[in-house]
Formats: sequence, structure tokens, C-alpha cells
Amino acid sequence: MADVPQTRTRRRPHLAPILIPLLIALAAGAGIWWLGTWARTTVVILVRHAEAQTAASGDPDLSKTGEARVRGLGQYIAGVLAGDKVDYLYAADSRRAQQTAAPVANEFKLPVNLLASSDWAGFASRIKREHRGKVVVAVGNASTISAVLGDLSAENLALAEDDYDSLFLVVMPSPGPTRIFRLQYGTKEAGTRKDR
Repeated sequence: MADVPQTRTRRRPHLAPILIPLLIALAAGAGIWWLGTWARTTVVILVRHAEAQTAASGDPDLSKTGEARVRGLGQYIAGVLAGDKVDYLYAADSRRAQQTAAPVANEFKLPVNLLASSDWAGFASRIKREHRGKVVVAVGNASTISAVLGDLSAENLALAEDDYDSLFLVVMPSPGPTRIFRLQYGTKEAGTRKDR
């Protein structure tokens, strides 16, 4: 009798019990990473320039009252942020805005990025696009600050002609609603005179 060779069938191991949990773990990891990069809180501090010298035209410097007001602005913002740092500092391209931003630049060791008047229209979009999860301080005039506040929060907040001591803290969690806090800064002596 002739020997008939027996063929052995080898069963391939099923990879599904290994691959499915691995794919689920990878998808969960990617979801957590995406949520971590998406869910960040952006903080924007908007400050109107302090009182400037009275001038018929041109680009005046801060008045003595304005200088007194901004003297402690950097320390004040550091206290508001309670240990956080400012990542970006912007100012309008006027002397009074740059002089108002100077104490913040000194406190946080930052350069002052200048914004031309034409740059303010898209500034809120730029913050949302380029500075998510960061702390941004911007110093401008009454109309530019009001416009940026409106663009960031869809609220109309106008500054009074003599309102130099308001500082706006805009907190934009992602996800979540934007919140605006209106704070007061400056010394009492700074608020007694009404120069521009």
C-alpha cells in the first residue's frame, strides 16, 4: 500500500482581534490630540492709548497725565494674568500708542509689533487664526479698540471720549462663548485731568 502524503492545512492567525483594538486606540489618540490643539483659550487684552498732549495736528506724545497712567501698566497686566505671560504685543503706529505699550514690552521683554491703521480691520481674524491659545495685548485708539472688540465678540462697546482708564480682557475659550471683562487701570492722579 502506497503511502498517501497527508497535507496539513495551516490556519492563518486572525489579525482582526489585534488590529481592531489597535485602530481604535490610534483613532482615540488622534481625537485627543486634535481636541487638545483645538480646545485652547485665547486671551486678548485691549487697551486704549493713554492721554496725549494737546496738539492741533500731528502725532503727539503722551501728556504727563498719560505717562502717570501707564507707568504701572505692565505690572497691572502681569497681575491680571496671574502668572501667565504675554505672547504677542501690538500697538498702533502712533507715538501715544507705542508709549502706552512700552511698560508692557518692558515687563514681558517683548518687541512692540506695529499695526498701521489699515491693519486693524483684519486684526481680530488674525488673532483667531494665528494666535489661538496665546495671550495677546493690543494698544490702539478708541475706534480701533471698539472695532476689534466687536469683531471678537459681536458686541458693540463704544468708548467715551474721556475714557482712558478702561482695559478690556477678552477670554475666548474654544469651545465656548467669548467673555469680555472691563477693568480699570491707572493712578487716581492720572484720571483727574482730561487732556487728550
